[in-house]
Amino acid sequence: MSRRESRVYAMEIIYQKELGTYENLGQLKVNMKIKDEIFGNTLIDKMEVDKESIVKNINNCLMDWSFTRLGFLERSILLLGFTEMNKFQEIPLHVSLDEWVDITKEYCGEDAKKLVNGVLNKYKNILIQDGIRID
Repeated sequence: MSRRESRVYAMEIIYQKELGTYENLGQLKVNMKIKDEIFGNTLIDKMEVDKESIVKNINNCLMDWSFTRLGFLERSILLLGFTEMNKFQEIPLHVSLDEWVDITKEYCGEDAKKLVNGVLNKYKNILIQDGIRID
């Protein structure tokens, strides 16, 4: 399984959790290869630990909109995208942004792709401006 597939797996888990339909997180995690399982599980775990802060950051990057008004897939993608961009220093920001925009393009509509691209790009710029990350 590739890192892309790990991201999609993580998105599926968080999507189901956002919907309130996923009861056993371990069932889906078991199907990943060890290396990718570590990445996917770590991405999920870091997001869940810091979810409240991540939602605040997402809301700060949304213009005239709020996290709760987003579709569940868009929520899941942004939660994980923000987590990856902030917590995985070894992954260049532009790589994270491109990966999550491509996943959005594959699983959501064109409008969602534009929204996710704009919000993640704004967050990327904030991380760089605040000296938290370099690209």
